[in-house]
Amino acid sequence: MKKILLTLLLLLTACAPPAPLPTPTPQPTIAPTLTPTALPTLTPTPTIVPTATQNPDPATWTKEEVRANHELERLAYLAEQGPAASIPALEYHGDNYRIPFGAAVVELSPEKFEEQMAWFHENRVHAVTGEELRDWLNSTIELPARSVILTFDLGNNGVNSVPRMLEVFRKYQMFGLFTITHYGMDAGSSVLCPDDRCWEAYRAAHNSGYVTIGTHTISHQDFSLISKEKGLAELTESKRIIEEKIGDGCDVFLLTWPLEAVPSWAKELKTIGIEIAFGGNTYPILQNAAWQNKPEDWYKLPRILPPNSDGISGRPGGKTLEEIMKMYTASWE
Repeated sequence: MKKILLTLLLLLTACAPPAPLPTPTPQPTIAPTLTPTALPTLTPTPTIVPTATQNPDPATWTKEEVRANHELERLAYLAEQGPAASIPALEYHGDNYRIPFGAAVVELSPEKFEEQMAWFHENRVHAVTGEELRDWLNSTIELPARSVILTFDLGNNGVNSVPRMLEVFRKYQMFGLFTITHYGMDAGSSVLCPDDRCWEAYRAAHNSGYVTIGTHTISHQDFSLISKEKGLAELTESKRIIEEKIGDGCDVFLLTWPLEAVPSWAKELKTIGIEIAFGGNTYPILQNAAWQNKPEDWYKLPRILPPNSDGISGRPGGKTLEEIMKMYTASWE
């Protein structure tokens, strides 16, 4: 009986369902940690006030680079000084001369000429090119308040002074308007020009970028005493000769009247392509400067005299270079 019961117990145990396996505890899902990506910081673009490039060797610049640097100077000085309302024009005759002028004498030495150019540079005065002057008179550009027009009445006597002046211009970044009386300029036509050196000096000036070339006529006579027909004929021929001799895109659009004598027919210059002409003591001394929006003046623009070697000007009388600039320009506070 005991054996039967034991057998039944074994059978029941074998038929019982197996004990359930323990349910594994799921591991917690670990969310990946997101490292934030830093957004790039946007640096605002600064407002750039252009400044003139100060290349240690301007002698290496091309004509285009010279003018590009001059444009940067114009913009920089304009931002500093504001726009010009009037601009004085100074009447030079090279860098080394002594000329009777009425009851007085105007004279200058190369050393004093360089001193004046250095003063302009140190005082941030913008020397105006012929092209800038034309655009300013037509109100298509603004020029800095401290601007000056440097005019030079020249001829074959400039064969020695022109190279010196170009070096000074490069050194101080000054610019000039060279008007030429070209009688006696051709090779062999004068002692000063035994070969092509006279024209070559002005070609070098034109190609430098520091000079605008104009005419001072062929004959250097008093044009207020000759007829319109004769005067325009000479000036037309002068313009043609200079443009042909200089070449390289030379455009003669300005002149300085010999003896500062302005003819009654001066406005007729526009018919032959000359747009600007300088006279001399055109107005009362305090008004003797170029002004915008006065087209009636464009063929008789006034000029004053730079100081002589003693530092004093004959027109306006008794004034230094600094006093002259403060008379006719602004922004000296």
